[in-house]
Amino acid sequence: MSDPRPAGATKDAQYGFSKVFVHDLEAMARFYEDVFGLIPFNRHRDAMFGRDIDEITYQATYPGGSALTLISYLDSSAPRAGESVQGFATTDIEALVARARAAGGSIPEPIRRIEEFGLSVVFVLDPEGHINEVVQMDQQ
Repeated sequence: MSDPRPAGATKDAQYGFSKVFVHDLEAMARFYEDVFGLIPFNRHRDAMFGRDIDEITYQATYPGGSALTLISYLDSSAPRAGESVQGFATTDIEALVARARAAGGSIPEPIRRIEEFGLSVVFVLDPEGHINEVVQMDQQ
């Protein structure tokens, strides 16, 4: 799957990763691995703003791509779900929706077409309510 979007920046900075706070790190790890096929790269315990954390970082899904990290405060008072949107691209949006439902996720709106951009899109909520936007580009 190739990415048709242009790339670049105006400064010496490259977007490399994002982190999503979750309440149940083990359950959310299973969801993202089962639904999106993410592969764990490392697990790390540390502190952030004086609070102990546990995090799992996943490999980029393509060379040079950005990585996703699931992070949990060990005192378990994470921010509310909906604080961010993670984006994924797939070649089979229907199959991904089926996997999400089977893994306990939900689909709040049906898959829809955006003709202007030549794609289909759906929002997948993980079992904690975190938002994942999934797109399937038209075949070129």
